[in-house]
Amino acid sequence: MSDSPQAIIPMDPDNRDALFQDWLLRQQNHNPMPLQLGVAFQNLECYGFTSSVTFQSTAISYALALPRLLLRLVSRQRPNKVQILRDFNGLLKPGEMLLVLGRPGSGCSSFLKVLSGDTHGIHVGGKFNYAGISYDQMHRDFKGESIYLAELDKHFPELSLGQTLTFAASTRETGTNSRAASQAMSRDVAALFGLLDAFDSKMGNALIRGVSGGETRRTSIAEALISRSQLQCWDNSTRGLDSSTAQRFIELLRRSTSALRSTAIMSIYQASQAMYNNFDKVTVLYEGRQIYFGPIDSATAYFHELGFAKPDRATTADFLTSLANPAERIVRKGFEDQAPRSPDAFAAVWKQSLEAKQLMEEIDAFNSANLLRNSEKAHTGPTGNSHSVREMLDLRSSTYLIPIHQQILICIQRGFLRLRNNYVPAVSTVFANAILAIIVGSVFYNLPNTTDSMDQRAVLIFFSLMICAFSPAFEVLTMWAQRPIVEKHDRYALYHPFAEGVAAIICDLPAKFATAVMFHVTLYFMTNLRRTASAFFTHVVFMFFIVLTMSMVFRTLGSLSKTIEQTMAPASIVVLLCIVYTGFVIPVPYMKPWLSWFRRLNPMAYAYESLMINEFNGREFPCSSTVPSGPSYLSQAGMSGKVCRVVGAKPGLSSVQGSSYLLLKYGYELNHLWRNLGIIIVMMVIFCAVHLLAAEYIPAQRSKGEVLLFQRGHSKKQLRQAPDSEAAEVSPIFAQDINKQTDLKANGKHHETVQNLLQQSSVFHWNNLSYEIKTKNGMKKILNNINGWVKPGTLTALMGVTGAGKTTLLDVLALRASFGIASGSVFIDGIPRDTSFQRKIGYVQQDDIHVPTATVREALEFSALLRQPKTTTREEKLDYVDNVIKVLDMESYSEAVIGTPGNDEPTSGLDSQTAWSICMLLRKLVDHGQAILCTIHQPSSQLFRMFDRLLLLSNHGETIYFGNIGQDASALIDYFESRGAPKCRPEDNPAEWVLDVTSSSGRTSAMTTVSSDKLTAANQSQELEHSSWSKKWHESRENHEVEQYLQQCVAAKETMTSDRLSKQLLRSKYAASFIQQLLIVTRRIFQEYWRDPTYLYSKLGLCAGVCFFNGISFYNTSLDMQGFINFLFSIFLITQLFSTLDQQIIPRLADGRSLYEAREKKSKVFSWIVFLTANIVVELFWQTIASVVTFVSWYYPTGLWRNGDPSFGMMERGGLVFMLVWLFCLWITTFSQAVGVAIEHAETAVQIATLCFWLSLVFCGVLVSPNDLPRFWIFVYRASPLTYFIDGMVLAGLANTYLECSNVQLLHIDLPFEGVSNLTCGEYLGSFLQYAGGTLKNPAATTDCLYCPVDQTNDLLQKLEFDIDHPWRNVGYLAVYVVFNSLAIYIIYWLVRVPKTNKNK
Repeated sequence: MSDSPQAIIPMDPDNRDALFQDWLLRQQNHNPMPLQLGVAFQNLECYGFTSSVTFQSTAISYALALPRLLLRLVSRQRPNKVQILRDFNGLLKPGEMLLVLGRPGSGCSSFLKVLSGDTHGIHVGGKFNYAGISYDQMHRDFKGESIYLAELDKHFPELSLGQTLTFAASTRETGTNSRAASQAMSRDVAALFGLLDAFDSKMGNALIRGVSGGETRRTSIAEALISRSQLQCWDNSTRGLDSSTAQRFIELLRRSTSALRSTAIMSIYQASQAMYNNFDKVTVLYEGRQIYFGPIDSATAYFHELGFAKPDRATTADFLTSLANPAERIVRKGFEDQAPRSPDAFAAVWKQSLEAKQLMEEIDAFNSANLLRNSEKAHTGPTGNSHSVREMLDLRSSTYLIPIHQQILICIQRGFLRLRNNYVPAVSTVFANAILAIIVGSVFYNLPNTTDSMDQRAVLIFFSLMICAFSPAFEVLTMWAQRPIVEKHDRYALYHPFAEGVAAIICDLPAKFATAVMFHVTLYFMTNLRRTASAFFTHVVFMFFIVLTMSMVFRTLGSLSKTIEQTMAPASIVVLLCIVYTGFVIPVPYMKPWLSWFRRLNPMAYAYESLMINEFNGREFPCSSTVPSGPSYLSQAGMSGKVCRVVGAKPGLSSVQGSSYLLLKYGYELNHLWRNLGIIIVMMVIFCAVHLLAAEYIPAQRSKGEVLLFQRGHSKKQLRQAPDSEAAEVSPIFAQDINKQTDLKANGKHHETVQNLLQQSSVFHWNNLSYEIKTKNGMKKILNNINGWVKPGTLTALMGVTGAGKTTLLDVLALRASFGIASGSVFIDGIPRDTSFQRKIGYVQQDDIHVPTATVREALEFSALLRQPKTTTREEKLDYVDNVIKVLDMESYSEAVIGTPGNDEPTSGLDSQTAWSICMLLRKLVDHGQAILCTIHQPSSQLFRMFDRLLLLSNHGETIYFGNIGQDASALIDYFESRGAPKCRPEDNPAEWVLDVTSSSGRTSAMTTVSSDKLTAANQSQELEHSSWSKKWHESRENHEVEQYLQQCVAAKETMTSDRLSKQLLRSKYAASFIQQLLIVTRRIFQEYWRDPTYLYSKLGLCAGVCFFNGISFYNTSLDMQGFINFLFSIFLITQLFSTLDQQIIPRLADGRSLYEAREKKSKVFSWIVFLTANIVVELFWQTIASVVTFVSWYYPTGLWRNGDPSFGMMERGGLVFMLVWLFCLWITTFSQAVGVAIEHAETAVQIATLCFWLSLVFCGVLVSPNDLPRFWIFVYRASPLTYFIDGMVLAGLANTYLECSNVQLLHIDLPFEGVSNLTCGEYLGSFLQYAGGTLKNPAATTDCLYCPVDQTNDLLQKLEFDIDHPWRNVGYLAVYVVFNSLAIYIIYWLVRVPKTNKNK
């Protein structure tokens, strides 16, 4: 290795070839005799089922779902069969590559999924032969030998790019030196894809900054390539890659399939000719029909004979794809009546063709040579060798190659890597728990070893158990975050999902152990729990195992569910039941029979019993207070005639046995201490086993195909718009059905008179536009003195290599760039942009960002109502929307739901159709007078021909060319050829040619290390080449003409008519008034909630479920001392709604905010005040509905409504409870929104809100009464909103009522033997009762006096500092909190997220 500094520059092709050969040799040495898989299929079909009409779900449709299901079962109505693919035949031999061409919606993805076995939600028919292996056996026993790579990229964000690839490689290395081999493999593959410069960068996600989108895409491809599958299905895998990287990938795949005898099937949209030439065979799909399958060289000739002409400069792939679009295909002269037109006609002609018959003969020969055999019999493979299926199993190279123990080991290594790379969450959790322990420890600081502390110790142990047991609840979210990645790896057969499950459990142990040590060491010794070594370690052991067991419980709930929504509701109810039936909130004797059985299944119940036995067994607690006491009893010596004031006390004894306290109050038996540990461990093992089995066999819910959902009432109208018999057969809900209707209109069979769009007359122009951003090395210039304009009626292309600043230029022009400094001038007809500019222009982002529940029409109407001028009436605005829909041929899906990509209603991908369709739409807009500037990446020559002008940028952000493109790009070609560029051949694509000519390196190649001297020389040559083309432009005649025109445009503003000037005065920031904005936006958000029944019903279901189980657990509880405590904790448990509701409210607000700030805010559609107000109003409305559910579900089952009296009637009590519940629900909403409104990531906001809630909970007066709180914490007690909620609820339910004592709670007092002979109990205790209160049950008795310390709840409430005289005051306090939170939402958003300065000069 050279001693000079090393750097990364592009490798020349020879070195790349050497690297590839080295990688290929390693692959061949790894498996000298790989399994060679060809595939033959006959009559392949794919279909799904859907109801006769598919509508979008709403709150009403969810409510009626069960009755409709029963009605369908009774009527035996069957769902409709929707044919996706039909009658496909084909043959691929080992070492061949198949290109799948077709428009989106034609069935390309379904075809690849069928062959790879990824058939979730669809049904497959036909005959398959995988070189002697049947379809079922192939996808069962040879699972990893066939893979399907979708467009979505899913990786662990904490891992670096290199670690991601190294892990995939380690699942394929079985030798002794597997670690080094996998590292070498990952580095080689990274080099082949130009990823070495990002090798040590994290993959990243929304929370973790990582690699770019293009690098993520290449990583996905590299990971799939490493899997060594013999049958590879690549679904549009080149999407997001520049053409040179895509070309290099396909070349690499070509050479690897040839050398390794593997089989590759790939769908590509807009394949270049060079890409096309790498394939052996091509198949063309047209709306689910196969219209060609054969060699790539014969495809053009076949369709030429059918009567279709290939346009000049069109690639073969573009020509074949265009045949499926009547608007694109060109019929040769004389074949107008003979050429097929419909998909069925194309398929029928193909079936009768000579090529199809030849294909069937080849399939028959392949099947004869590769007979389907069972595992015992032999067959002759494609190479003539005889193998049984059992022998073939031994040849597998991609199906769980390493043993299970090694799978678990590498998953553990990966888990610790993830932890090391992103240790902050784990460390912060440990320290957060330590801080919580300090806070709780300060509340219970240094408990005395007297009877006064016995109940406090019970509360402390319960609360600390609750904190520890529910700390793993967040693991459900972690599981769901990684579940798609694990399932992808399972489809690749890298490892079993349960192996990752075991690894995740093991990797979490250090954090759990550290948390347990930090939490319990702090809390245990601060609070003066039993200070013996055995007691401390016993306490820690039980707490640690309960954390592990509850972790298994939550993981089991997560893995048994198919969606995260299905997990949340059961988890919340389980949490409540675990708290209630621990044995503290409701002691065993008070448990209701219908739910007391849950105690036997509750790990916390066993842990609490053992922790209490550990703390109290074998201890004596000296009496801190006695009954009776006072001046009249000072003369009595010792404990004669007295008893301790605690359950378990015995008359005459000065201390209380801890074991007696446990037995009488809780029913705990001392010999259960270690028995319970065994039960907890057994439960942990059982839940762990269920979790691992569920992880292995229950996949998450996945999309069932591309289905369009319509609003109810619109589907029939859509059907009437498709009068042809083919389209009328089924509802237009699958992609191919939508295409039929669009094709008819494009083919001239359905014409309507369409009015012109609003004619634009303004010229948008910019002069010397520059943009700088701040980097660690100083200011960096992204754009450098860019000039240009966009005129009405012209379509201008914006092109340049990656990093040229194309998107940045659009952002600067649209006033959307917010992280740098812009300079230069931007005008509309010579007038600078004003505050109304952003709402007057259309800006289409790279990402499709829409409200997923809205329809296409609703989205357009929303924009029209809020962005068109006030002078335009509502009817005119809506008519204009209809006009736009007609012009853009969107009628067929105008009432379809937009949805989200990857879900069941992906309108994106259907309304976009292809790049051709999009360009056709742009061309239509331009022809109707619009002015459009559009970035394009490597377009085909046909697409490029649609554009009028070109603005070409170098990768330094400088102009290389701005001018007309000309007929067949003649003007563009003439400009560059006249300045020394190589000739553009007739078969060349002008767009690719001009990029190759002007880019520094032509094509991006793999990366390698060379000396810094070579790097410097390479960089200097690149700089010269760039400066050469930009310099030529600046010196050109064309540039001088551009500058002259811009000067004329600026001068023209002086001659504007007074009418034009007066219109400028009418400009305002927003087109609609504040009230109009608020009404329209609030309506949209109400609509969005209504159409998201999962969110609504999970909210209402959580409130109903949690409160109902709470209520019936305390049904008709007797009003004694323990019953009073039970009711107190029942009210306390209502507050647990916060922990779940904030996890719904905050993410929803964050999603809405992301949409608003990316779309409406930048387009000045409506103000941020309207956005916040609408969200608050809608959430408060539904939270009000939830409060009614909460009130009814809890208040009536508890029976507290019976406690009315003349001074505080039943109706008034009920009204007070409802008002408090309602305001508490509103407080949850407003507080969650106030916390989440400014924080970027919802997960962080949820954690902060939950921490604040726990602090409010600790100091609300239930766990520790205000009298027992340290003075330092009193201010938190006063500031906690839960203080006033619980205060008011307790007063409404229990004030002015009488209490009894159960037999266990009665204090037994023996009369003293000296000096009080012949006294009755009443006479002896009379003076004590006068000041202490309480009730004497047997005043006439002379022995065993029975004393109850309380008789009225008011006495007890006053001791706990409840304000019994002003119960309604708490309503006012809570209302103040709600108003304060609401104001805080606006203030926090304004402070954090509203920009205060303008960085544009």
